[in-house]
Amino acid sequence: MKFLLIEQPVNNRGDESAHRGFINRLADSFPNASIEVLFFEKLPIEVDDMRVNRANVKYINIPVRHKLFAPHRMIKLFMMFNMPWLLATLPIIKKIRKLYAEADYIVCAPGGIDMGGFQNWVHIGLLNLAKEMNKKIIYFARSIGPFPTKTIFNRLFKKKSIELLSGFNFVSLRDNKSQQLAKELGIPVVHTIDSAFLYYTPEEAPNSFKNEIGNNEYITLVPNSLAWHHDFNCYGYEIFSKFWTKLTNRLLDEYPTYKIAMLPQTTNYGYSASLPDGYKYFCKIKNASKQPERIAVLEEKYGSNIQQGIISKSKFLIGARYHSIIFSINQARPFVSLCYEHKMKGVTDMLGKQDINIHDLFDGNEITDEKIDKFIDRIIDMTHNITPDEQAQEKARTIANNGFNKLVEYIKETEQC
Repeated sequence: MKFLLIEQPVNNRGDESAHRGFINRLADSFPNASIEVLFFEKLPIEVDDMRVNRANVKYINIPVRHKLFAPHRMIKLFMMFNMPWLLATLPIIKKIRKLYAEADYIVCAPGGIDMGGFQNWVHIGLLNLAKEMNKKIIYFARSIGPFPTKTIFNRLFKKKSIELLSGFNFVSLRDNKSQQLAKELGIPVVHTIDSAFLYYTPEEAPNSFKNEIGNNEYITLVPNSLAWHHDFNCYGYEIFSKFWTKLTNRLLDEYPTYKIAMLPQTTNYGYSASLPDGYKYFCKIKNASKQPERIAVLEEKYGSNIQQGIISKSKFLIGARYHSIIFSINQARPFVSLCYEHKMKGVTDMLGKQDINIHDLFDGNEITDEKIDKFIDRIIDMTHNITPDEQAQEKARTIANNGFNKLVEYIKETEQC
């Protein structure tokens, strides 16, 4: 039996943790199966960041020779103009088709929200290819939606997404907002939660980071530059930097005996090198604060297991990244979720936790200092009323295991037929 995992997001510690959780459990559940993970147009370091060293797991990265005619651009163009048959003209598609043909199951990797606001045409192009080849398709632990309908391309993307989701052999979604949308669209799904809950091995922080923290207690802060997101791209990056710097200074004042640990969720290589986020962005916030010596920024080379180890010893976490909240729940640590996307709200609702919607601040109106200060007051007030929650941790792990077990049942039943 052979699994081919496709559409694995990279350059993100959260997606790395979801990948590790899923692949480790799949390898444990089917030790005699072959598991291949397919990438193309990726740097070796991007693939190495995701790598799980298991005997039955292999990573394939198809290089691209002509950047001017990069495959993702051509795939996007052909799908946007509803001409999927032209994919066959691309040399890389011939290689992908061969890998598809050899696989018993095409598995769309957990993580990501490509069928939704980001409208990833490459995503549906590669899944459409598998559908046309009559492959068994597993869409595991993803988020979907929202589906705007303003333009003809919006409407085509929604139509194609629904057709694909309706035709997959196994669909599981990781948050209740996505699950509710699927119900409204008439798409049967298995309810699950993020795959990071499937396999968790927290590790110690590097000595360089521990030396910066010293013997102090600390708070974990995970900002997000956000102007890259389709809901916030009407703002410049500077307004978000200002907000995070003001929040950092308030935390330094409110908790004078604590240090602050900042954990970048994105990595600044590959296509994300020009994005003002991650380690460099966090260092900018640190250096703009009133007491940078009380802030330690983890280097981006350290992965999700180390981040979870750091969070496990934190007083609490404030996070505007989805997986920073997942990590806090996984380590039963208190958190304030600054929700910027429905996948965050969907998870906190599932577990009976509260959040603060960052749209309340960035609502299209003028962002004044007074408005920022009042919003930060809400965050600080919430930090005074949060406690560790082992019940949420246990519930999340149970949901994840139940969702994965249903996948195992489907595969075993299919193999017996």
